[in-house]
Amino acid sequence: MAYKRYFYRNGKRFGPYYYESYRDKNGKVKKKYLGVVNPDEEKSAGKVKKIVTPTHLFAFFILLIIAGFLFSSLELQAKQV
Repeated sequence: MAYKRYFYRNGKRFGPYYYESYRDKNGKVKKKYLGVVNPDEEKSAGKVKKIVTPTHLFAFFILLIIAGFLFSSLELQAKQV
């Protein structure tokens, strides 16, 4: 897990800079600089989002059913005239 750190110089805030803590062989806590990009967001950026969700499919089928009823009622009215 990474944590962010800010530095202040002359009243200005610089950062965030991301670091990771770990223990070396002797058990001493060390920090590793990871950069200015959040590594957690970087991992999730490569994932492809689903465009079609079950909610979209449900709404699409409801619209198809409504359209079917509308067109069938229009055909019935046309036959009666």
